Amino acid sequence: SAEKEPQIWDAIKFGALLENIVFEEGSTTVDFADGSKTENTRVSYPLHHIDNTAVPSMGGHPKNIFFLTCDAYGVLPPISKLTPGQAMYHFISG
Repeated sequence: SAEKEPQIWDAIKFGALLENIVFEEGSTTVDFADGSKTENTRVSYPLHHIDNTAVPSMGGHPKNIFFLTCDAYGVLPPISKLTPGQAMYHFISG
């Protein structure tokens, strides 16, 4: 909502890409209360849609990367140290 996430709310305008949404009948207004497709609506927007961003928005190469997962079956270890090759394999494999 505009009250809980004002920057994201303001970033949802022309040029943003929304997924799993429904429009209000006969309009181009998004009905965020409609959960018929999913409760997990997603949006992508350009950084210039957010006020006070760092320009250019680039950093160095990370030393560590953590992938957060939802593993309901306990198959994945809590954390693993991977070689660059292993990381590439698992990233590409999805």
